Amino acid sequence: MIWLLILLAASPFAAKVIGLAWFAHNYVAQSSYKIFQVGGPVWWRRSVEGRRGLASLWPIDEPWPRPMTWGLAVCLAALSVGAAAFCIPWLAAQLNLDVTRLRQDIDARFHITPWRAVAVVVFLTAINSGLEELHFRVWLDRELSKRLGNVAGIVVSAAAFAAMHLFIFAAMPGVAGLAYGLLFVALALIAVVWSLLARRPGGIHAAWLSHALTDAGLLTWGLFWLGYF
Repeated sequence: MIWLLILLAASPFAAKVIGLAWFAHNYVAQSSYKIFQVGGPVWWRRSVEGRRGLASLWPIDEPWPRPMTWGLAVCLAALSVGAAAFCIPWLAAQLNLDVTRLRQDIDARFHITPWRAVAVVVFLTAINSGLEELHFRVWLDRELSKRLGNVAGIVVSAAAFAAMHLFIFAAMPGVAGLAYGLLFVALALIAVVWSLLARRPGGIHAAWLSHALTDAGLLTWGLFWLGYF
């Protein structure tokens, strides 16, 4: 059963690689891996757990978290955005990353305009953050933790979360290997924190809120840093 779990978890990565190879300049087509990211856990819950109806898509039956947990979620998001806004420009200077060149590559690959950028921010904040929490925390972390223990569940799901986001910068000119390594560590760290937050009573709701706020803050700041606004 563990191999089936790993196979389902790996399917979005395979779809993402194919999307990058065939639809390098089409953001919507590249996002087709989301079908596997959503479909894998749903298939698992229906076939392995026997769930039906809404429970196969939305398996969360936890109460709302306490105010302190909500507060932790907001603080984590603020710290993450603040740390990124401080560290990224400094690291870019140290690694000789040309912001103009990054902007040009993004424009060439995705034909980004200010309005499209806003649409991407809204989608990633309002919808994608929830899809990723359902995949990485609600499904992958929990299922691995049941079978291999909490440490394995948290570490593997965090590593998968970080690795998936590295595709955003795949093949971008001028991005050094060290930058990819630092990005992976930062993403894995916040994923670990969200997994720990999700283990509090009602914490998955708080993890989703923290994820959404982090996405909104980072993407908005990033668009200003890259010069889209």
